[in-house]
Amino acid sequence: MFLAGRRAATWRWIGLVLAAALALSYVWALRGGERPHGGTAWGLAYGVVAAALVVLLTLFGWRKRAYRSKLGTLEGWLQSHVVLGTLVLFVALCHAGFRFEDRVAVAALLALGLVWLSGIAGVVLYSVVPRLLTDVQSELSPAEISERLNRLTGSMARLASGRSLAFEGVYRDLVAASVPGGGAGWRLVLARRADSDRSEERERGWRKHLARVPPEEQEPLRQLLTLGRQHRELHLRLIYQERYKNLLDLWLWVHVPATLGLLVLLVAHVIAALYFGAAA
Repeated sequence: MFLAGRRAATWRWIGLVLAAALALSYVWALRGGERPHGGTAWGLAYGVVAAALVVLLTLFGWRKRAYRSKLGTLEGWLQSHVVLGTLVLFVALCHAGFRFEDRVAVAALLALGLVWLSGIAGVVLYSVVPRLLTDVQSELSPAEISERLNRLTGSMARLASGRSLAFEGVYRDLVAASVPGGGAGWRLVLARRADSDRSEERERGWRKHLARVPPEEQEPLRQLLTLGRQHRELHLRLIYQERYKNLLDLWLWVHVPATLGLLVLLVAHVIAALYFGAAA
């Protein structure tokens, strides 16, 4: 989990020390009577540090895919990514001197803020969502779940074939109920009812259905009800696996392009600063 464990505690302390050092350096720079900005020595130093941190943070994407790399552990890179990713935003603000005049610089700062916000969203997604989905996750892949759903649907249809109108009515109700409506999956995860409550509710539903069919069809109906429950549970798992994957994909579609945009704006900012600095 993010920011948990001994290594995370170490990086939290490192982050606090670096943040304190940054604050003290900025206060020290103010003693000269001029607020640090991109044209001062302190401002340039902050800019170099911010640019170096941005480049270092982008290397985390490479490290995630370099499975054989011995350049630190993946967990260590992850914790440093979270801490340094927060610190770089404040270093950039110190570089700007909390002044927002240059359009390219402001655009780069806004891109950095977007990357930081999307990074926080990633921390939430990877830390909170898996824990909430524990009750409905399955070891089966979406393709395997879909195959099982098709088999269950076929078994239910065969059980209902040639039965009484009441039996077929129960079958149609089960088919309709086995496809959860919008938000049903979230309600299942967020609801923390006791197992005994769910068992009692299920038993009441079964008794209601059994009363609708002739005695000779009650045993087949019990089998149908069991298949219907399995169908609904599998369908919920499928919904959640796809929803979880889509959330992470959506996050990547925000975080990665924002990072690439930040790199482009950072290069443009450096080139513009060098050009106008030389011209001056």
